[in-house]
Amino acid sequence: MKKLVLVLTMLLAFACSSMAFAADGGDLNKEQKTAEKMMTSLEADAAASYTALAPALSADLNKALGEKNFAAIQKQVKQQFGSLKETKFHSFERFDQGDRVTYIAAFSKENVVIMTFMFGKDAKLQNFSFSPYKAPEKAPAEKK
Repeated sequence: MKKLVLVLTMLLAFACSSMAFAADGGDLNKEQKTAEKMMTSLEADAAASYTALAPALSADLNKALGEKNFAAIQKQVKQQFGSLKETKFHSFERFDQGDRVTYIAAFSKENVVIMTFMFGKDAKLQNFSFSPYKAPEKAPAEKK
């Protein structure tokens, strides 16, 4: 009888925790699609890419970015990092005012680039950043 109660309690605990993990799935899916659209647009035609991406941008970012600035960002990413080779989802963080989705990417000139996408409560892209990851240098061993 004790084993039965223990097993039922454990199953109930697992069921409740799994429901809590799935709570943000819809937002995460929308935001991942937007982030992936942004990453693929780095390699495509600027005008067509921006037109496809514009509905997923917040009003402020859409106003600040524009097609001309988007083309400049594409060029800058190409010069600094090279061609996009691979991306992997890293994390999803939920905050009071929005969410942050992070990807780790590999480019032809940079092996590890952290791509961060910030979203508002309406799941619209508000800001993004691409930064190369540099491993911290090890301090030389002290001689005794």
